[in-house]
Amino acid sequence: MSASITSSPAQPVEIIESFVDADAAAAFLRITRRTLLQKVRAGKIPGHPLDPAAQKKDWRFKLSELDHFVRTSVHSRKQPT
Repeated sequence: MSASITSSPAQPVEIIESFVDADAAAAFLRITRRTLLQKVRAGKIPGHPLDPAAQKKDWRFKLSELDHFVRTSVHSRKQPT
């Protein structure tokens, strides 16, 4: 889970986030790999297939997207007041 740093003299430093596999993403969310893959296939969790045309997809995830998803989503029917 390393990030590359790229820059040019005229532009600020930009950090490029690496993708992680389903095992690392599941560990980050503290759910099973199977649950993660079920949720990403259902469109409930953000993920990126390596080959969108493949019948059996190999998924990759960005931890920042998963963190944002968890922090901004309300997962219960009863909304906080």
